[in-house]
Amino acid sequence: IRRREVSLVVNAYEGAEGLIPVLDALHTYGVKATFFVNGEFIRQNPGAARVIAESGHEVGNLFFSVLDATDVRYRVDADFVKRGLARTEDEYFEATGRELSLLWHAPYYAVNSVLLEAALDMNYTYIGRDVDTLDWVGRYQGSITQGLYAGTYELIERICDQVKPGSILPVQLGIPADGGRADYLFNELPLLVNALVSLGYELVPVSELMEHAD
Repeated sequence: IRRREVSLVVNAYEGAEGLIPVLDALHTYGVKATFFVNGEFIRQNPGAARVIAESGHEVGNLFFSVLDATDVRYRVDADFVKRGLARTEDEYFEATGRELSLLWHAPYYAVNSVLLEAALDMNYTYIGRDVDTLDWVGRYQGSITQGLYAGTYELIERICDQVKPGSILPVQLGIPADGGRADYLFNELPLLVNALVSLGYELVPVSELMEHAD
């Protein structure tokens, strides 16, 4: 990317905890972010979906169900992908009266050729991440997340070490199912924004980041 810009991406899976602190911080600092909403989140939190829709931020599609689409236990074909995206569109419009942008990513940032090609048929652009903020890791760790848990201040230091022009930095709403956390990145967004600004970065929505890419 030609400019010293990064994007904050706010992922809404099931829980709406943290939404108001995030929106307040973005408003205070005049930052526009990109939200991704999951169909189950919309169904469980229609009021929160309306708040997001009315906030003026970019809103993309986070599929309908919360699953790892690369897990071999699930039969994920092109039709499944298209139906999941379309159902989320329908839920969002029913709750908010608005349309989602044609940006998306699968839950947990799963990716393979089936996901990409099926969504491309619906004119969707897949938005990945180059920095895993690890704010989704709960304090009671299993074999997959063993050793990954860290406090929020440590996470912010890690993010600042890894960020570069064009980075996409995800922040997850809600409480992790595996025991929660001692603290949450969504509550310390002002600290993260300040740290990024001090490094000379401007925070822009994903679509603007794409416009400025080489």
